[in-house]
Amino acid sequence: MSVELRNITKKFGDVVAVKNANLKINRGEFFVFLGPSGSGKSTLLRIIAGLDDPDEGEVLIDGIRVNELDPSQRDIAFVFQNYALYPHMTAYDNIAFPLRMRKVPKEQIHASVLEVANMLGITHLLSKYPYQMSGGEQQRVALARAIVRRPKVFLLDEPLSNLDAKLRVRLRFELRKLLHDQLQTTTIYVTHDQTEAMTMADRIAVINKGEILQVDSPSRLYEYPANTFVAGFIGTPPMNLLSGKIREQTLEIGNLKIRVNLPDIKSQEVIIGIRPQDLEINRDRGIEVKIVGVEKLGAEYIVHGVFPDGEITVHMGKYLPELLHSESKAFVKPVGPIYLFDKATEQLITVIKEYTLM
Repeated sequence: MSVELRNITKKFGDVVAVKNANLKINRGEFFVFLGPSGSGKSTLLRIIAGLDDPDEGEVLIDGIRVNELDPSQRDIAFVFQNYALYPHMTAYDNIAFPLRMRKVPKEQIHASVLEVANMLGITHLLSKYPYQMSGGEQQRVALARAIVRRPKVFLLDEPLSNLDAKLRVRLRFELRKLLHDQLQTTTIYVTHDQTEAMTMADRIAVINKGEILQVDSPSRLYEYPANTFVAGFIGTPPMNLLSGKIREQTLEIGNLKIRVNLPDIKSQEVIIGIRPQDLEINRDRGIEVKIVGVEKLGAEYIVHGVFPDGEITVHMGKYLPELLHSESKAFVKPVGPIYLFDKATEQLITVIKEYTLM
């Protein structure tokens, strides 16, 4: 089932939670709303579910306007961040509840509950109450309750955020495999965790301050961010965004000059984006920086430096002994793509993949 948003706007008093959102989610797609807390992504999800009404615009499911339909009539299953299990019911009864509300025959309910419990590996939990389960077990029961209905669309609002890191990694893999690969159900997933989004999604909508800034595949978002917000939000560590100038085919970053072939771009001040993985530290060439900190990540290192025009972060696969202490100096040079953003609009101008250090 496809889901389409047309010119959706939602306000809470003077606060614009969603601003003129337009989006089409394809049948069977695993689609992610990604953005910081308060960006409007959960509000969009609730509008699709019918839990909130838009002030303007239309919600279409399979091409049919559903604005006036009650949530129960939209054939959508919503999985909440806090699981929302009934504490006085066993796992079995929690899973069976939506089928009982639909007056499904008892034998069919029993078969459906056992099928989905087996699918999620929770048959041993069916006689337990929520207080007897761990967070991961409760989340599986909440998912089972949603899946047992066989809805046409799954809506998941940060379902893994309350779990520990190891369990999150395992469950995001299982969720993707179950909802997309096995059930092939249209799934809309909300998260603020870009790693979650990048590893699970077919496509991602990056949202900030109620606006959809870019809709694209994970690889396209990483390689061609539309603006500085997306560039800084996608990738770990975040992309370095530095002040610079371009003059007559020469790009200037601090003391470093780079020869580029950009005949169509006028001389101007720009924002220069370089990912930490695309920088290299050496002893004699590049932007001269003062090292202010080094983070050790096993076999890798994150080096933080400062120079007169800003701060810079380098992600290294090896560690140079002379950087062991802060206050030392080093040179940083780009060895990968350089992104140019317009300083006024913060929109991407171009990606430079071929250049020469001067």
